[in-house]
Amino acid sequence: MVSPLIKWDSQGTPYSVVFDDMYFCAVNGYEDALYIFCGGNHLEERFKKLDPVVNGIFTIVETGFGTGLIFCVVWKLWKEYAPASWTLNFLSVEKYPLPALELERALGVWTILKPQTDELIANYKVPSDKVGVFNFDRGQVRLTIVFDDIILGLGTIAQEGLARPWADALFLDGFSPQKNPEMWTENVFAGLARLSGVRTTLATFTVAGWVRRGLESQGFRIKKVQGYGCKNQMLEGSFLGLRKDSLT
Repeated sequence: MVSPLIKWDSQGTPYSVVFDDMYFCAVNGYEDALYIFCGGNHLEERFKKLDPVVNGIFTIVETGFGTGLIFCVVWKLWKEYAPASWTLNFLSVEKYPLPALELERALGVWTILKPQTDELIANYKVPSDKVGVFNFDRGQVRLTIVFDDIILGLGTIAQEGLARPWADALFLDGFSPQKNPEMWTENVFAGLARLSGVRTTLATFTVAGWVRRGLESQGFRIKKVQGYGCKNQMLEGSFLGLRKDSLT
């Protein structure tokens, strides 16, 4: 059954019907995710530095699960570089979930991710209570998706303590701010700040000025850096914990 939420172009690129924007580019979507979100948060280096004698948790919060491509890219990187004593805690919010068959079609492009995508598709479902929890790699990778509006979803993550004590990395991955402005509001940035601590970093594909200013107003240090592919530039940053309103 074809989902009314997604359409495909002749190159195999999936588009959101709701927002008329692509989920990823079929040509370099994998490389995009690896460069922008993993590279922008310096995940490879950070995974390598995790203490193998500690039973720790590394938490990532993502705004927009989409096809699950970025999760699978991070999962692959985690298996390659993180010590076995650590758990990847990946938290995502998705208001318009795709059915498993559409995820399978979208992710099938990336054979390099086949072990991850096969396991994700085999276990993926949208629960009736809006919160889906999926465990992979014998519990070393835990995926939690809150199927809800972004503000309510971030609130659920905070209220349930799912990112305790804070997120290590943030992925701002809603559709384009021009096409889906609800994902890029002051309330969203404030919700992300509430989940952030002294080691929290972030990355996003957009360089919209009001996104940068909104994040800075919530205590993030933001810089514009070299992008990848069709994204000439991107934003990355870290949480300072000093909002502008706290300095006046």
